[in-house]
Amino acid sequence: MKRNLCLTGVVSAISMAMLGTAHAQSSVTLYGVADAGVIYKTGAGPRGGSSTSVASGVESTDRWGLRGVEDLGGGLKATFNLENGFRINTGQGINGSQPATSSVLFDRGATVGLDSQQFGAVQLGRNWSSFHDSLATVDASGFINFGSLNTISYQNNSGYNGAQYYWIDNSVKYTLPKIAGLIGSVTYGLGGTAGDFSSKSVISARLGYHFGIATIDGAYFHGRDLTGVTDRTVAQAYTVGAKLIIDKWRLAANLANFKNPSNGASQNFYTAEAVYALAPQWSLSGAYIRLADRANSERDASLYRLVADYLLSKSTNVYAAVGYVKNNSLGTLGILNSTPAGGPGQNQFAAAVGIRHLF
Repeated sequence: MKRNLCLTGVVSAISMAMLGTAHAQSSVTLYGVADAGVIYKTGAGPRGGSSTSVASGVESTDRWGLRGVEDLGGGLKATFNLENGFRINTGQGINGSQPATSSVLFDRGATVGLDSQQFGAVQLGRNWSSFHDSLATVDASGFINFGSLNTISYQNNSGYNGAQYYWIDNSVKYTLPKIAGLIGSVTYGLGGTAGDFSSKSVISARLGYHFGIATIDGAYFHGRDLTGVTDRTVAQAYTVGAKLIIDKWRLAANLANFKNPSNGASQNFYTAEAVYALAPQWSLSGAYIRLADRANSERDASLYRLVADYLLSKSTNVYAAVGYVKNNSLGTLGILNSTPAGGPGQNQFAAAVGIRHLF
């Protein structure tokens, strides 16, 4: 009896030690953004007119997430990431992209995978696309929602909406390990249709290089009809861009093309951005986006944007932003990333002030 008690005690002690070790090598982080502003804009309705409202995520989409890492030894880690977007002005969640009418809890990504220092990372689930990663990397102003590279994926006339360019359901993503300054990944979304491997499939690939003050990056995207009604390619896109960091300046330029081969739609977006640090707490950023429709120039548009940010702390900033869009007779480009102008041919002026907190 004493021997059994002793053995039980040893096993218990070893188990507790193993649990303690596992706990010490694992971490789960809660993170997120809370961003709200008051925005005034013209060209807000189908017949024009202006509006003033409290808007969610003027600079950054409101979201919260859980990120976990477990060190498995030998340079190998297990990872997971779950992220949910919400509207701080109403408390409602932001729906996912497929199907468009359903409510998705982790609309901004849900993945689990393995990350090796030597061989790279593999993630399974609802992944950020490689196309998104390329755009976000070369955006000088932090990929904000008020007139940046974030706008172009949402406001083109190809067969996908912005969210469908950014997140790929039922996908496998491979990311290259850190090799000098090389950057690269491939994301493949399996359609899951019986008897038709290509139906509803999506593929996105990215390759770039970071050296000293400069980063160059490019990506490709190819998507089939996500409804499964047809097997046609309805979305193709590519992007190439560069970013420079010189003293107090961040400068960036980008070219992106979006097309729908099934109906001939094709649009080019040319973007130039500059950010200047006026002081440790102050920064001023500007952007110009030119939309050139290759099928009909009456859809052309030009966007101009200026934003001032002031840091109250490392986690909190206040901002003021102004922007203007000049649309041709059929153009619908708008200032906010996922909100076009109210109707074709309407120009839009927008001004906003707000506060953003990171946690």
